[in-house]
Amino acid sequence: LEDTLEHAILDSPMFQARWRWNLNRSLMVLRFRNGRRNPPPIQRMESDDLLAAVFPQAAACQDNATGPLEIPDHVLVRETIRDTLHEALDVERLRVVVEGIEGGDIAVHCVDTTEASALSHEIINARPYAFLDDEEFQNRRTNAVTLRRGLQVDLATIGSLDPDAIEQVHAEVAPEPATADDLHDLLSSLVVARPRAAWRPLFDELVSRRRAGTLEHDSVQLWCTTEARDDAAATVAGDDVATAKAMRGHLEISGITTVEELAEATTLAPAPVASALATLEHEGFAMHGTYRPDASDAQWVARRLLARMHSYSRRSRRERVEPATAQDFMRFLLRWQHAAPDTQLSGEGGLVSVIEQLQGFEAAAVTWEPDLFARRLRHYEPAWLDRLCHDGDVAWLRLTPGGRDADAPAGAPSKATPIAVVFRADLGWLLDAARQGTEVAEPSVGATAEIVQVLRDTGACFATDLVAATRRLPDDIERGLWDGVARGLVMCDGFGAIRARISGSRSASDGRRMSRLRRGARAGGASPGRWSVVPGPGDDVDREELAEAVAEQLINRWGVVFRDLAVHDSLHVPWRDLQWALRRLEDRGLVRGGRFVSGFSGEQYALPHAADELTRVRKRPRTGERVVVNATDPLNLVGLIGPGATVPGVRTKRVVDVDGAPESSDAPVADSA
Repeated sequence: LEDTLEHAILDSPMFQARWRWNLNRSLMVLRFRNGRRNPPPIQRMESDDLLAAVFPQAAACQDNATGPLEIPDHVLVRETIRDTLHEALDVERLRVVVEGIEGGDIAVHCVDTTEASALSHEIINARPYAFLDDEEFQNRRTNAVTLRRGLQVDLATIGSLDPDAIEQVHAEVAPEPATADDLHDLLSSLVVARPRAAWRPLFDELVSRRRAGTLEHDSVQLWCTTEARDDAAATVAGDDVATAKAMRGHLEISGITTVEELAEATTLAPAPVASALATLEHEGFAMHGTYRPDASDAQWVARRLLARMHSYSRRSRRERVEPATAQDFMRFLLRWQHAAPDTQLSGEGGLVSVIEQLQGFEAAAVTWEPDLFARRLRHYEPAWLDRLCHDGDVAWLRLTPGGRDADAPAGAPSKATPIAVVFRADLGWLLDAARQGTEVAEPSVGATAEIVQVLRDTGACFATDLVAATRRLPDDIERGLWDGVARGLVMCDGFGAIRARISGSRSASDGRRMSRLRRGARAGGASPGRWSVVPGPGDDVDREELAEAVAEQLINRWGVVFRDLAVHDSLHVPWRDLQWALRRLEDRGLVRGGRFVSGFSGEQYALPHAADELTRVRKRPRTGERVVVNATDPLNLVGLIGPGATVPGVRTKRVVDVDGAPESSDAPVADSA
């Protein structure tokens, strides 16, 4: 196993990355030379030259290589192979797994799932090694599967059917021939069928007209039409094509059935029946699964009938929904988004849940921590957010492009700049949804243009690095960075930059560094953290996948989604696309459709547990509960859910909600500074 992997990794980017890292550690390739940073392309060239010198076979074209490579006994080569096998790949545990599979201690089960397993996400993404080209880390294009935060999948509910819907479809497809011609058409589709006493007079009429006859098989006189007698004989003889044709007809009138029931209806053996059903499944006509709760064996049904059962089940579930008033819906939203006093979350896990709900929503930078997070979390600690940002899980940026012209001068940094707090794993589709092909106005000259160019060339940088690279004053760099944020060009890996912007002054430690700042040794005290360029939207965005991602985000945020809420949200995806996505999610059993809130037109969808919570809130007596939120909060729904004129999302205003009746308040909100 280890020998096989030794030769397999030599041609992988993982080995190349470890090789360059070991050369840097051993000072064979210097990261800094003559007091300046050695450019990454030069480092790569020097690394490739050393590899060609000590291991020429690995640097040669592998298309011309025959047989296993002879690995040289060189300290750097051996160290790189050891690091790759034991640190990156963990070959020891791999050997244990393979031995367990061969010895029978570990069983292998193949399972089809609706999305990749959570245990396989790291393997599928393979960051930071599975990149398509030999570039630096900030430019690597990972060959990754999109794994967004989806809705929780309950496998027991996917494909579940209402028993009444099943019985209704069975009653509709049950054949009731009224004339001999009706029976002839039915027998033509069935190919062969057992005799039925209720149809005997009609069959005798067909026999007298020489349009039908009998065929004996296993001491049973089977019915068939004169035109289909050859197909009937072939079916009885076990012909695959004829048997598949017969199974097609029987599935049309049987609804949900099993192999044994079809074999009994045609007097055939179960084996050819199962083979014919597999053929029909391959053609897309039949589907198999467990459609009744009490079923023990696999069941089969025609796709057309299954679609009708799902349609009836969906209609039945929607009719059982009792709509709530807009006031009750507002009471529900305060609890769903944990803004009510008795529903707040706690700890870093609670912050993750809040970000999952609010990501994609843009609010003024000054309001996120004191007004949005602190409202939803008990004893909120800024260190929780810092840890998520520094671990690379969370980022903040402006999703929608700023309205500035490309050549407009950089304005003063503003605390009201709208930003969103998102998970980096979801950043790609959030940008696609928010920008929808809109180009960001990028300046061609000035501090912002120089900053963006440096970040693209060198990757993420601190403000001090930008001062040295651009040779501009620290104030110019700070102004350019926030101009880039306002345009949607630049993002930061820490929330300290926003806190520094809110405070409006440097900390005491920054003041002690002012003498060195004047000499240009350090800068950016009001813009801490590493800054990077916002990645561009994808080139080949799948419209349906994007709509499903946005639909899942909206229904996680609001619990219940309808057109007015979707249009109000920051993710501006057309409602028609979201509607089709929500219908698909309903067919999978992930959401419910129905009339959940009265007074709003169009289709409405809700998460199952959200619909249950809305029912509980509707039945709960009103207690005069009073909740105050900032006007930039997504719960500012005055004029949409509650009556009155719309309250603009200005950070100095607030909205008061008393038992689900939101209204604006003229009392000013103290500035967070």
